[in-house]
Amino acid sequence: MYKWVINEPDKDISDRLARDAQVPPFIARLLVSRGITTRESADIFFNSNEFSDPFDIKDMDKAVAAINEAVDNGSRITVYGDYDADGITSTYILFSYLEALGAEVGWYIPTRDEGYGLNKPAIDLMKKQGTQLIITVDNGISAIEEAEYIKELGMKLVITDHHQVPEQLPYAEAVVNPHRRDDISQYKNLAGCGVVLKLIMAMEGDSEQALMQFGDIAAVGTVGDLVKLDGENRIIVREGLRLMENTENMGLNRLLEKSGIEQGSEIRSVDLSFSVCPRINAAGRCGSPSTAMELLLAPSMNTAAAKAEELCELNDSRKEKEAEIVASAEELIRSDPSLLERKVLILCGSWPHGIIGIASSKLVHKYGKPNIIITKEGDTSRGSIRSTDDLNVCDLLNACSDMLIRFGGHTKAAGFTIETSRIPEFMDAVYAYTGENVRASCSETLTADMEIFPEELNVSNVDLMDNLKPFGEGNRLPLFFMRGFVIKSKKPVKEGRMVSLEADFGGSNVRMLCPGISYAAFPYREGDRADAVVKLDINEYNGRRSVNVYVSDIRYSEFSQDRYFAAAAAYEDYRFGRVDRRLLCRMEPDMAEFRSVYDIIRGCSESLSRAEITTLRSGINDCKFRVILDIFREFGLVSTDVTKDTVRLMPVSGKVDIESSKVIARLRSTANS
Repeated sequence: MYKWVINEPDKDISDRLARDAQVPPFIARLLVSRGITTRESADIFFNSNEFSDPFDIKDMDKAVAAINEAVDNGSRITVYGDYDADGITSTYILFSYLEALGAEVGWYIPTRDEGYGLNKPAIDLMKKQGTQLIITVDNGISAIEEAEYIKELGMKLVITDHHQVPEQLPYAEAVVNPHRRDDISQYKNLAGCGVVLKLIMAMEGDSEQALMQFGDIAAVGTVGDLVKLDGENRIIVREGLRLMENTENMGLNRLLEKSGIEQGSEIRSVDLSFSVCPRINAAGRCGSPSTAMELLLAPSMNTAAAKAEELCELNDSRKEKEAEIVASAEELIRSDPSLLERKVLILCGSWPHGIIGIASSKLVHKYGKPNIIITKEGDTSRGSIRSTDDLNVCDLLNACSDMLIRFGGHTKAAGFTIETSRIPEFMDAVYAYTGENVRASCSETLTADMEIFPEELNVSNVDLMDNLKPFGEGNRLPLFFMRGFVIKSKKPVKEGRMVSLEADFGGSNVRMLCPGISYAAFPYREGDRADAVVKLDINEYNGRRSVNVYVSDIRYSEFSQDRYFAAAAAYEDYRFGRVDRRLLCRMEPDMAEFRSVYDIIRGCSESLSRAEITTLRSGINDCKFRVILDIFREFGLVSTDVTKDTVRLMPVSGKVDIESSKVIARLRSTANS
């Protein structure tokens, strides 16, 4: 379950911003919710069109000098990239630019089997091919050993990267990374392709020309890498999306077409996030990243169409494999529900390592807790971690670093390689670390920019939101809190995969779509009063425009979030043997409460979702409710499916002596100890 955070923009600040920056009050409230509170900061957000001097980035002058020398001397250059959307677009941009200069240039993108970054076999191959200068894009900042090897072989190295910088820098002619501690550049959040674009700006002495030439491809990599869309990234994506509408790159043109985006139509950052970038990434996950590079380099429409079709097929394969991993993971959980009783979910299997990260993200969203998926590959295994705000995975992996061959990532997502024989030891270490450092009840946070009122839910305000584009990481599509609407009717859509609602929202009739929940699992009924966190969009049909309301999460209006999470934390503390004895009196059910929950379950012929029982039960906190389910399971009165979070009544014969429950005995012994 999400933990909702509802921002409340200060009215006085919003009114002042609306007046000083001359923006509509609705937009002013959104800006204040996002920390933009002055006319100056609003002007930067809306009107920033200039890039800072690329030579402010440390070593940019050295990189330009080394590359120009290699071009002038006819030295062979190899651009060394990465297998994700950022790495592939970075490779394409720099390779294409150098090729247009007349340089003798090639490119190399490692496969996932080779692993991320420079590796010695690839370096040997580049040496054999006559490479004299290697330029890394979107990698290289941690390649200490590989950089020394390049030096030993008599080649030169220029590093361009955007990942966090280690204590020691690799040996190179230049190390261009805005995150260097001695870097004085103004903007630090560039993706790898953004750093490459700044390199080309430095070499050309013309920011506008570089953006015009490569902005469309740089926008794809920037969105794909999930960097913040502020500052210079905002310029890249905004202008790149505009250029993309009539892109001259045949491969990108065909990929947009295959993604259902017509040339000449408005292209949104969300189209890149959910349609274009996954297809590019699929090449590295399920095939060869060279396929995506060859798409962007396609010399003809026929070649471009063939490569685009190949990427779509790889993406379909990726989706199938992802679904298989998730289904396999859920079967492991179903067979051993105690896996979910840990503060971090750890699952081991034999799955395609290129897909486990995506599957891990799905499981975080479903179960609301950090998880680690490990795929065994003989003597070594690979793992992916996805987390909530409660656990910094970099700190976790650093604490377990002596057991790992290699690891890396960000605060909420990381990967690692480990000897298969050390997996049990690693799991014990993870359980111990999270036991001490993670709160009992983890959860994902869902933040709404502000509450929206019935009179604000109109086409005009949704149109105004276009001024905030492009949306993406750090500037997401606004989310709004809708309070106290009444469900008038509901119906299944998309063959029951989602629910359509008609609701009364303060006297206004509103159509709402719930894409994240099936009709069969939707627990709400006509007449129920609910709250929701929603996204807004415009629907155009037969010349008429109306507001579409997409539900991100929904709850009964009477739901008390603070009580729920406090009770959930108390239950998990109890399961881990750490109980606040002052709360024990609120954890043990009485017979009336047993009967109440049993009657609710008995009154339904189908399995009930826990969300539905949570609402239907009267005045029973979540901790006590889960204790009741534990006792019912103990006596075989109910069966539960933890992967679907459902409860079903089981046939029983004879009476059950609740007082003989081991669960109750454990509770009472804890209270008396």
